Amino acid sequence: MTGESCACCDEAVEQSDETERTANWIRTETSVLDAELPEALRSTFGRFLGQRVETVGEWVNALQRVVDGSVAIEDLCHSPSETDHVGITDDETYYFACFYDAVILAVMTAEPVGIHTESPDGTAIELQASDDGELTVTPETAVFSFGIDETVDPPAGETPTLERGYAAICPYVKAFPTPEAYEQWADTVAAPTVTMSPADATELAAALAE
Repeated sequence: MTGESCACCDEAVEQSDETERTANWIRTETSVLDAELPEALRSTFGRFLGQRVETVGEWVNALQRVVDGSVAIEDLCHSPSETDHVGITDDETYYFACFYDAVILAVMTAEPVGIHTESPDGTAIELQASDDGELTVTPETAVFSFGIDETVDPPAGETPTLERGYAAICPYVKAFPTPEAYEQWADTVAAPTVTMSPADATELAAALAE
């Protein structure tokens, strides 16, 4: 398996009664990169990055500065053991702590990639990426979440580390069989989250890999 393991958790933290979180949908008629983040994500990402970000595209640019360029295969959150989040190429099987890394893998490779993941309730979701990164998703009603731990600390140094980013973000990047399943989950986690369509998730992955 290519790449090093990183300190990612795969379970969302249950929300306490006094915790408030905001769940939003990212909907855009143009590029998902132009979509404005809800205020809860702007402030939390800003605290983690040490700079405020207003849009999805600004978050991508800030993350690329952390890794000094585009995200490479070795930067992905590989797991040293089998997980529910799998990317399969013609000659390699990758296990990830976060299913979205398999989507990023798909846009990095010039070959078809099969992706398997499970939603928080255990529902299997299958994705097939063509050699140009286009996703076919089963079930067709599936959506994807994106968020960050609302208690994340600001960077201790000049910039945050990619490992800390994975630990704060991975638990809130999930696939769901329906929008309703996402909404039920979002009410149980201590994090601001958004959700997006498969097409928007693919565009975001391509931007991270540029």
